[in-house]
Amino acid sequence: MNMSFVLSVLCSQQSFLGYFLGEAVYLLLGEPGHVALSNKTVSVDFQYLDGANGTLRNVSVLLLEANTNQTVTTKYLLTNQSQGTLEFECFYFKEAGDYRFTMTPEATDSSPPVPWWERSAFLKVEWPVFHVDLNRTSKAAEGTFQVGLFTSQPLCLFPVDKPDILVDVTFTNSLPEARMSQGQPLEIRASKRAELAQGQWVEFGCAPVGPEAYVTVVLKLLGRDSVITSTGPIDLAQKFGYALVMAPELTCESGVEVRVLPPPCIFVQGVVAVFKEAPSRPGERTIRLAENRLTLGESRTVFNCTLFDMGRNKYCFDFGVSSRSQFSAKEKECMLIQRNIGWY
Repeated sequence: MNMSFVLSVLCSQQSFLGYFLGEAVYLLLGEPGHVALSNKTVSVDFQYLDGANGTLRNVSVLLLEANTNQTVTTKYLLTNQSQGTLEFECFYFKEAGDYRFTMTPEATDSSPPVPWWERSAFLKVEWPVFHVDLNRTSKAAEGTFQVGLFTSQPLCLFPVDKPDILVDVTFTNSLPEARMSQGQPLEIRASKRAELAQGQWVEFGCAPVGPEAYVTVVLKLLGRDSVITSTGPIDLAQKFGYALVMAPELTCESGVEVRVLPPPCIFVQGVVAVFKEAPSRPGERTIRLAENRLTLGESRTVFNCTLFDMGRNKYCFDFGVSSRSQFSAKEKECMLIQRNIGWY
């Protein structure tokens, strides 16, 4: 007697053809893909038909990592179970890569040998798509920032051995295309372990790289080298920008204080200028009254009241970054200033 097997690995709707025990066999992979760490199972439909010389017993379906040939798990078929469906749970697919399903019979001496490749069907497993974002921790805390990790993919509820993720952050003071002219870049790395979750913020301390800072984020499975996703280098000045902090209106008695709020992990260095609001009549020019330079690390400056006209007038302040190689940042804020006679 001969025996033929039909192994169907179903994820959706594509099909593969092969030969098994000398007879045509159909390996039906609906969608030969799966998402690692997702909550979906992989269904394996099987069928074997009795009908020739010899017998087969102890039939099993193995799940293997194709690149290493390492067995992930084995599902055994019942002796009288010639057809049905096996479910491979989501927790078997922790990592992206190529997987192979193999139906393995234990043959008697009268059964012919079967080439290994003829008994396999392949499944491609991809990483879930994670969106990486950056955020301020608070306006008062300039020495930290947050890395956000978000996916719309429902994740597997691992009953045991739930994998953690590793968030790698690299700080540098220049972009790759600018490094040839600027010499060796400054790079500082930091890593944090985090739980596997659909959405979370992971806080990092800033690294002192200077008035320009770029961040690259790499997400990995803890203990594995393969990268789930990466983004960067992100220019923190373009991402967050600078902000001028001041009262919307004040009565000037001695001076007007202006504070520059920089992006996270960046030291302020630039010029704050003050000018009277642009004139309403055509042809009139905006007059720049004064400018104060902020040295590296300074964030506050004061303009003397003698710069401002008597009465209640609108003045604007802007901040320009003096050391950026890629662009010049300009932030502008305006305020009403009341100056009374006798105050200076």
